Amino acid sequence: MTDDAAAAMEQTVETGGLDHVFVEFPDLNGISRGKKVAADHFLEEWRDGFSMNLTVLEAGALDDWDPDSYYGLSTDFADGTLRPIPGTFELVPWRENTGRVLCEFTYEGETVEAYTRGALERVLEGLAERDLDAFTGSELEFTLAEETEDGYRPITPYEHECVMRATETAGPFLDRLSEWAEPFGIPLTLAHHENGAGQFEVLFEHGRPLEVADRAFDFRRLVAEVARRTDWEATFMTKPFSGGTANGYHLHVSLFRDGENVLADDEGDRLSATGRAFVGGVLEHAEAIAALTCPTVNALKRFVPETFAPCTASWGYDNRSTAVRIPDSDPVRIETRIPAAEANPYLTTAAVLAAGLDGMERDLEPGEPGTGYVTEGRRLPRTPGLALRSLEEDDVIRDALGEELIEVFLAAKRAELDSFVEHVTDWEERYLEVI
Repeated sequence: MTDDAAAAMEQTVETGGLDHVFVEFPDLNGISRGKKVAADHFLEEWRDGFSMNLTVLEAGALDDWDPDSYYGLSTDFADGTLRPIPGTFELVPWRENTGRVLCEFTYEGETVEAYTRGALERVLEGLAERDLDAFTGSELEFTLAEETEDGYRPITPYEHECVMRATETAGPFLDRLSEWAEPFGIPLTLAHHENGAGQFEVLFEHGRPLEVADRAFDFRRLVAEVARRTDWEATFMTKPFSGGTANGYHLHVSLFRDGENVLADDEGDRLSATGRAFVGGVLEHAEAIAALTCPTVNALKRFVPETFAPCTASWGYDNRSTAVRIPDSDPVRIETRIPAAEANPYLTTAAVLAAGLDGMERDLEPGEPGTGYVTEGRRLPRTPGLALRSLEEDDVIRDALGEELIEVFLAAKRAELDSFVEHVTDWEERYLEVI
């Protein structure tokens, strides 16, 4: 905490006519949770923090909760404490006289290991110890849908990228998104219609990994609030419609030491040995990354051959069908295309950086770059059970992100999977007349 950031936050709350402050944090799924605090009470109590049930950290994406939860039983169902981080304070653009601040989640004075923002901070400390300076950028895809008598449907029928008529159809949404983004601390640079019906992609500036993860977290919240005010539904669900295009989350990574790009060779346009090793690490841990970044029973449905989503642990130069793409860019950077749009941005960034760092330390070789549609090689998991088992067995990712966090994640996702397996879907009902 810096004194300047704390003083600025207090002054804004005290003199800016604010009525309330939202104290928020990311749960295991990257969903925003928190409390609405009266401004006067916030000023009196923020340095001591605000109580929060520890078990909310381990809820499933559908808000399922296991009475045998790790934090419930181990603490006798105690509260933790939300401690505001003044440098993250912003005014909320969709509400009058309201601020928002992200919080650290602690218990008995220590950061709770399953608090995912803290997991990213731990990985970044490991990079700093090796004199490595990371920058990241995020591309997030989402779907805009409208509710009909028969359910939801995409707001556009177009299934091709950059159709301007489709972009204009979403004009009221995109205009308000642009209007609210900058005052909320999200400098947008580009928006366009993507490759699927009702699918859009918005880019914002690259920066320090923790800052960019905060922006991605805030961006999902902002998109939902904007959509609500245009009578549409915005979803980061990976594949909201059968046969449709899946929503992805492309994470770009640059890495420097003493101002030199360690990912680039001497010519500056291809990967160095260090860059190849980083890619090798991401591919080595691709299944565990998939478990963490494709975290629902729906998310793994994006790994379809001969699409712009990967289906194998592969890499290539400027190849959108691979798990890792090296864009034609200056400076050279690495793009990981495994994550789904619904991924927790803190876990996504932490897992990719930890995997790449392991590759660098072990000099892992990624093999030859793929060309065309890359379908050869080790398949990425198509079922949650396989993905979760890979994560359970990946000691490197477990150590980097924390044993406790991984155990909580596995328990939550397996409970979610059990609930799904017990449910009879519409697709299965077709067996009724043939068996």
